Amino acid sequence: MNESLAGLGYVQDADTGVWRKPGFTGISYSDGDEVETRIGAAIDACGDRRVLSGQLRRHCIDWPSRYHLSAVRANLLRPFEPSLSQAGAEVLEIGAGCGAITRYLGECGARVLALEGSLRRASIARRRTAGLNNVTVLAEDFNRFDTAQRFDVTLIGVLEYATLFVGSEHPSATCSAGCAACRNPVACWCWRSRTSWASSTLPVRPRITWGC
Repeated sequence: MNESLAGLGYVQDADTGVWRKPGFTGISYSDGDEVETRIGAAIDACGDRRVLSGQLRRHCIDWPSRYHLSAVRANLLRPFEPSLSQAGAEVLEIGAGCGAITRYLGECGARVLALEGSLRRASIARRRTAGLNNVTVLAEDFNRFDTAQRFDVTLIGVLEYATLFVGSEHPSATCSAGCAACRNPVACWCWRSRTSWASSTLPVRPRITWGC
């Protein structure tokens, strides 16, 4: 995967481990300086950064910290676990945030490309997934992301924010079409809001099927 990114002009930052194109400064999305600095510091302070880390659980003191650090969010994807654990499963996560779901996907054994538009959040996601060599974090605007690689699962984080970052008449549809273009013919894709998940598959027998 890293060779593929390098071929597209991305380079890996030696300090953060995040891939990005030279000159990319990130999108203007944040949960706030105080929150993201605190989340990053909590992760840095914990030697155990797994989904079920008791160390991280002690930092869950309010809604933002629970959202970014709680193990509960991984429950939303546990129906996928048997397929994600299959050797060679390729996952594209769009909107990785601070890496809560990214960490779970990586622990399942999937090969994960986690795309996050915010440089700071991408750096936090990389630190959260430290030690998982099967996870690659890419800082990029999804509107500019172009790859010939096709994925078994495409997961969209917080699709409702497409209206802020996709310049089209129908932002959510445009974003969904872009995700569909990244899928294998027998793949599935999922999208998430802050309160719910859903999935959509092509009219063939998919490798993974799940919905709620």
